Amino acid sequence: MSDNEELDDSWMSDIEKEEEIYGHFYREITDEIELYYIYVNSGNKIYYIKKEKCKLDKSSILQREKLINLLKKNEKYNNKKHKLISILQYNIDLSAEEIFDYLNDSDKFNFLSTKSNIEEIKWNDSIRLFKDINSLHIIFYEDKKNTKVNTKKIYIKNDKKRRRKSRKKSI
Repeated sequence: MSDNEELDDSWMSDIEKEEEIYGHFYREITDEIELYYIYVNSGNKIYYIKKEKCKLDKSSILQREKLINLLKKNEKYNNKKHKLISILQYNIDLSAEEIFDYLNDSDKFNFLSTKSNIEEIKWNDSIRLFKDINSLHIIFYEDKKNTKVNTKKIYIKNDKKRRRKSRKKSI
């Protein structure tokens, strides 16, 4: 090959451009999720929603210890203690082939799951297009228990003294 002759590598750049268009439809590891803390008052009304990002480990798992720390850190809002009532995981794990089916009939798919135990939570790989929608919703309910103990002491007054009636035996 002489210096004047060059390799035609334009086909590689064409493939890379075409691949870039479809890059949004390849599955990727979920490395970050949105956390939503939803606070419900005693009248069953949502009165505050807090949103934050959370990094997951390399295998797309939110570890149990980290989840417990997040729950403890966020159980108090507005100087009121709340109790955990629900943890909901939203994980869109459609493959590129399933997108058309989902658009035609979305009722066949359910991406929301309820977690009944506080344990590690795994997210499945998601298409890059839907990766930002993966989330965890933590619902807290206002705890009605007073932290101050109010025990009222009751005093019973006994005005009449009780006497035993004794009967005299008659002889």
